[in-house]
Amino acid sequence: MSQLHALSPAQPTHAAVPASRVKPKWLHLRRPLAAFPFTRPLSLPRVRSLPAARSCSALAFFDLKGGKGMSGFHDVEFKVRDYELDQYGVVNNAVYASYCQFARFELVERIGVSIDAVVRSGDALALSELSLKFLAPLRSGDRFVVKVRISGSSAARLYFDHFFFKLPNQEPILEAKGTVVWLDKNYRPVRIPPEVRSKIVQFIRHEDSRLQREINGTDYVAEDPLV
Repeated sequence: MSQLHALSPAQPTHAAVPASRVKPKWLHLRRPLAAFPFTRPLSLPRVRSLPAARSCSALAFFDLKGGKGMSGFHDVEFKVRDYELDQYGVVNNAVYASYCQFARFELVERIGVSIDAVVRSGDALALSELSLKFLAPLRSGDRFVVKVRISGSSAARLYFDHFFFKLPNQEPILEAKGTVVWLDKNYRPVRIPPEVRSKIVQFIRHEDSRLQREINGTDYVAEDPLV
């Protein structure tokens, strides 16, 4: 019996602890506070809004379908050549930028501003933005017209609209918007020279008046579109 008693597991020992010494601990599942308190709501920085470009009001009266009512635009006709096609037999997308550039230069020359004279002065007219919206393809031998206008301006920039129509059915082909910036000899934006702005204003006023007479047969004095 003494051997069996020695091999038996030890009896657990219980110790009584006074209730006053027991300090319960609770688990608090709270979101940690931020490292720094916000004493007042955050306010967004103030952004000064830029003035919107003024557009030519009278030139805005046009119907894109068929190019009707677009007499205020300068028209330049083209014919698609074989080397302008891609592997799918249609005009390569990059070629349309060249069409737009040629049409803009033709318009500027018609206004009375010589690109060669601008280059000789050390300044430059540089394209800063061009967006194209393709509506239908052009193929070899297709004839089409590009209608281009100055739609607005800022101190150093001119904004152009371009619309392509296939001939002779006037099917819409492409819409494009371009921004041209006037640069000095260091290729930094500068204000458009006053004599150039004057020629542009006179041209747009003339086109506005002519278009308005075509619309209602009355004399019309256009506002200054570049102010």
